[in-house]
Amino acid sequence: MIGVTGATGGVGSRVLRALGAGAVGLARRPDAVAGARRADYDDPASLREAFAGLDTLVFISSDGVAETMRRHHENVVAAAVDARVGHVVYTSIIDIAADSRFYYSAVHRDTEALLAASGIDHCLVRTSIFSDFFVSTWIEPAVGSLAIPSADGRMSLVTRDDTARAVAAAAARRLEGAVDATGPAALTAAEVCSIAGLRHEPLSEAEYRARLQRDGSPAWLIEAFTSMFRSVREGRFERVSPTLTGEPAQSFADFLGD
Repeated sequence: MIGVTGATGGVGSRVLRALGAGAVGLARRPDAVAGARRADYDDPASLREAFAGLDTLVFISSDGVAETMRRHHENVVAAAVDARVGHVVYTSIIDIAADSRFYYSAVHRDTEALLAASGIDHCLVRTSIFSDFFVSTWIEPAVGSLAIPSADGRMSLVTRDDTARAVAAAAARRLEGAVDATGPAALTAAEVCSIAGLRHEPLSEAEYRARLQRDGSPAWLIEAFTSMFRSVREGRFERVSPTLTGEPAQSFADFLGD
C-alpha cells in the first residue's frame, strides 16, 4: 500500500488521485479525504500509526517557517523508520546546492540527509517553482505590470499536476535516487509577463524587500521570497529535465490558457 501525506493539499491531493486504488490519504484533517488516516506532522504518534503497514510513503514536504518545517520533517522520517516503511518518495527542490542562500534549501538538504541516513530506500523528486503558486502569488495580484527582482534569471515553472504525476510514477515504480520535476522551458520574468499580458518592471532586491516590509509581510516570508528570486537570478531554477511519465510537461502559456 502507498500512503500519501498532505492529502488535502495542492500536490498531495493530486498524487492521491493519480495513484488511485491501492493508495491511502494521510492528513491532519482526515475527514476531508475519503478513507484517510490521521497524520499530523506535529504529532509523532499519529504519524507512526498512520504509516503502519505502508510499503511506500509519499512524503509531501511541509512549508511555512523553516524551523517548523525542519521539525515536521524530522518527525516524518523518524516515524517512517519506526513503522518500518520500505520506500519513501520525498518532494524536494532543484535548488539544493550547498552554497544556495534560498530560505528553504537548507531544510531540504537536511531532510535529504535524514533519508540517506535512515536506511530506507527513497526517491527524491526535486521540483522547480510551481506555476500555480507563481500565478496566485504574483501574476493574479498584478495590475498592468509585475515588479519582481529576478532580472534576466530563468525559471522552469512546473504545474502541480505535472509534479503530482511525477511523484505518483516514482511511487508506483519504487524508483530510487534523485529525479527532477520541471516545466518544459525556462522563462525570464519578462517572458512570463509577455505571456500573461503584463508589463515587466525590473526591481532590485532591496526595493522588493522594502516593498514587502511596507506591506506588513512577516520576516520569514520576506526572506523566502527575496532569496527565491536571488536563486532565480543565479540560475538555480532554470534546469529543464525530461518527465518521468514520458508525456510532455505543460507549458506556462498552456497552463494560463486553461
